[in-house]
Amino acid sequence: MIFTLFCSLSSIAQSYVSLEVGGSGGLGSINYENTFITKSNFSGYYRVGFSFAPIDKNNGVALIFPLMIHELIGSSDHKIDLGIGPSLSITTKGNVFTLMAISAGYRFQPQNKNYYIRIAYTPIVSFMVDFQVQHWAGLCFGYKI
Repeated sequence: MIFTLFCSLSSIAQSYVSLEVGGSGGLGSINYENTFITKSNFSGYYRVGFSFAPIDKNNGVALIFPLMIHELIGSSDHKIDLGIGPSLSITTKGNVFTLMAISAGYRFQPQNKNYYIRIAYTPIVSFMVDFQVQHWAGLCFGYKI
């Protein structure tokens, strides 16, 4: 059953590699994206990324792994792009913490081309000490592989 599901998802899958400045990975990230559902005006995809950022002398550098689920709304080249997911951070001093990344933006994806451009408001929500919201934005360029 799992093999059949994987084969059916692979037939609709579109995979992208993207570079994002700002966004859910903090200062920037490199991401892998894969579409898992496609309907006429809707598609869903997941995104797995990697980034790193200096924190402070007590924590060192953080390795950041944003894991996002997104939905695209629209049937033309212009789409609304909404996403949410945890962003796992591991510091070089051994600390581990998770933040929640949210994304609301615009995606330009020409139908007969192999690239897209996305701009989004990407706040990062922290529950570590108390509720905090870090306001971020992201600019992303993706290429179909």
